[in-house]
Amino acid sequence: MAEITRFGEVINDGYRRPAGETVPRLRARILDRIDQLEGAARAVPGPSIWNPRQVSGMTGVAPATATHVARWNPSTVLALCAGAREIVELHGYQHDCEGENGPWSVPEGRVCATLRAAARMLGVDPDQG
Repeated sequence: MAEITRFGEVINDGYRRPAGETVPRLRARILDRIDQLEGAARAVPGPSIWNPRQVSGMTGVAPATATHVARWNPSTVLALCAGAREIVELHGYQHDCEGENGPWSVPEGRVCATLRAAARMLGVDPDQG
């Protein structure tokens, strides 16, 4: 099995892909989740930019809850989805990832650690095929 390396050192010991999981399959699962989030955000009626006071006034929820809801308003979710789509497009197949610690090689057939992190961020378990 190919190794993901950075400066000649193996860095993917914790990222062994379970049997059956493939890069295209994980990418498809992530894109399906992005589609779900975008659909929900676009289905919200009314203004797409909210602040905690508006949310609290419309719903009567506690200030902390209103702040949470306002933070995850539809425009924020759509921006998150756009960034996640870009990550999916940039990662997945054979490529070099550039980070502050330098580049590391991701061989074909392996799942990039960045793609795995994007999956988890969106609520997709990258270890579940």
